[in-house]
This record gives sequence, structure tokens and C-alpha cells, in this order.
Amino acid sequence: MGRGIPGGWRRGVVLIALALTPAVQALPSLGQQLPEFPSRDLRSQPHDSRELEGRPTLVVIITDKDAGPAMRAWFDTAQTHVPATVHRASLITVRAPFFVSDGAARGRARKQVPPQYWTDTWMDKNGDMARRLELPVSRTPYVLALDAEGRVMASLHAPVSAPESRAIWTALHGR
Repeated sequence: MGRGIPGGWRRGVVLIALALTPAVQALPSLGQQLPEFPSRDLRSQPHDSRELEGRPTLVVIITDKDAGPAMRAWFDTAQTHVPATVHRASLITVRAPFFVSDGAARGRARKQVPPQYWTDTWMDKNGDMARRLELPVSRTPYVLALDAEGRVMASLHAPVSAPESRAIWTALHGR
């Protein structure tokens, strides 16, 4: 983690949650930690949500396969709104049909992510993260600002252009 990413994607793992079953939005409340969830990167190496602890982190979660541009906009904007020490985190949690293998799902994701970032892009074919956070499918990203202990300092379900996005930037600046 922590390597630069072209096109404004720097330092991180982009959290992407693709879930097929809508649920009730239940983002962690302020001061709460993310629930634990396992995942594997695009090289199939194991990871755990606790890896997001240790430094302030911008977490962008998308739950629609077509929300990639909206997610990238958050990371592009983060270039000018938060210090380089803020971690930008990536996970694809896909609730894929039973006939889509892990290999096929990872292969499809690898086509969208440069190889040098495959270890920073996490993938969960079973949709565990989306279920744990109870996030419905939306083309609008869910965004979290986590402190160094992994606690939520700010959360938002909005595009980066929304005025409310200032809450995320302010939290990640430690103000």
C-alpha cells in the first residue's frame, strides 16, 4: 500500500463494493470502527479490514458496477484536499452469481486496474463487506473518513461535488 496511482489515484486501495441485493443503509456511526471483513486482492492474497487502521484513511465504497467514474472523482479530488499522509484505500466486494468463478471476477477487475495496484485492490466475490455495512446498490459513492484507529470521523453518501463533501476533507485534515 502507499504507492502512487496514475490518473489521480494515489496511495491506496479503492474500496469498491458491488452488491446485487439492495439493503438498508447502515454506515457505521461516528466514532465506530468498520466491522471486520475478510477480502482478497487481485493477486488472491488475503487481507482484513483491520489493515485500514494505522493512519487516517479515505474509504470510498461503490455498490454499482457503473459507479467507477464517481469513485475515481473522489480520489482525484483528494489530491488537492487532503495531505499525502492520508491513506486512500481499494476493495471490490462483488456478490457475483454462483456461476461466476473467483478467477473470472478477478480477471474482469484486473482489466480495469493497472497490475502494480492489484495488491492494493481488494476483492470479495461473496459481497461480505456490502452485507456487513448493509449498503444498497447505488451509483452514488459511500464515503468514510477514518482516523488512525479505524474509527469513522465522517461519513457521506454523495458525489464529490456535493457541498457536504467538505465534512470528509475537514475530518481528514484533523480539524
